[in-house]
Amino acid sequence: MITLNKRTNRKPTYLFLSVPVKEGLKKVADYNHTTISHLLEEGAKKVIHEETLKMREDMYNLNHIKSIVSH
Repeated sequence: MITLNKRTNRKPTYLFLSVPVKEGLKKVADYNHTTISHLLEEGAKKVIHEETLKMREDMYNLNHIKSIVSH
């Protein structure tokens, strides 16, 4: 059973990373005085933001094409 940490609204996630990637993340985290988890969460937020923008653009383009075709 996975429990949600009520204070931070977090669930555990287990990842398999290549050794060079994990070592690189550890070095960046140490340099920035943070954790690998924080780096991954910040990176995930950026990916979500970028992909959401792409999805919105795709939907706009699709709706634009539909409006052109329907006239």
